[in-house]
Amino acid sequence: MIVNIFRNSSPLALIIIPAFMAAAWISASLGTPALYEVRQPMPLFQVVADVAHNLPGWIVAVIGFLLTTYQVFQVNRLIEKHEVLYKNSYLPGMAYMLLIAYFPGFLTFHPILIVNTILLVALDKMFKLYKNPSPTGLLFDTFMLVSVASLFYLPAAALMLLFFIGLFMLRTVGWRDLLTACIGLVVPYFLVFVYLYWTHGLDRYLEPLTGRNAASFIDVSWMTRYDYRINLSFLLLFFILTVVRIRSNFYKNVTRARAYQEVIFIYLGVSLATLGIAGSDALYRFSILTVPLAMMFGYYFLATKKFWWSELLFWMMAVLLVSNHIVGVY
Repeated sequence: MIVNIFRNSSPLALIIIPAFMAAAWISASLGTPALYEVRQPMPLFQVVADVAHNLPGWIVAVIGFLLTTYQVFQVNRLIEKHEVLYKNSYLPGMAYMLLIAYFPGFLTFHPILIVNTILLVALDKMFKLYKNPSPTGLLFDTFMLVSVASLFYLPAAALMLLFFIGLFMLRTVGWRDLLTACIGLVVPYFLVFVYLYWTHGLDRYLEPLTGRNAASFIDVSWMTRYDYRINLSFLLLFFILTVVRIRSNFYKNVTRARAYQEVIFIYLGVSLATLGIAGSDALYRFSILTVPLAMMFGYYFLATKKFWWSELLFWMMAVLLVSNHIVGVY
């Protein structure tokens, strides 16, 4: 039983995860270039893209494989380290593994591939803020990382709201905390602004933000697309089941775990909001949902008492994933 291998933290899972991610990246790379051509990239992703353009496609794919495999283990480490769930297992990592490979369009080298990596580190630092008596360094690092993430993918700036709300949920906040957080947010933008101004490249990034072109960043056309209705219906059903399960067990958790779970819910809500301001209909933008969804789905896989049901959900998800790769959903 595959789910039990991850539920019981079997060493076999450490072999399955990289093997699965390698197979998924190979499958995705057969249908599309490894590097996604982003319209109006943010300055830091532009630097990465310029370097990637000069590399063979297989090297770009290998870098993407390493990043996503790291993310699988980091999601699991984050949950275990901060005891977000009541029992340690590899189930959150398994859920992330399935979600990040769910559509082959997720497995191209795009900005959110980097953003998810940064946000996982930022989330780890934010969870450390819970009743921490010396938060200054963690605060600066956390908000600086979020700011850097938005310089790879502009809609990630909305996640600044998540971290401010999370800050108030995890500790008593004073004016020094707010000042430190704001400085952490401003410093990366200040440095990039100065560099672009010095190299006469600032107008390139300011033009899309002017009133004349601001509407190009607002795109809700994804709401009317039916290309992925079977997949999204399944994921929505899974999400509803997960919310019902979390709600029924919510007050059985210790206060700290409840606070972390609330942060994850807010993470999902703010991530959903970024879809409307992505300025693109590219499928990869949905991958920003994978981190909070994986943490929630991992909880459901762990909490459900009917092992056959969790196994059925896993195989349904796996079948849809394989189908998406065969059809080539980008």
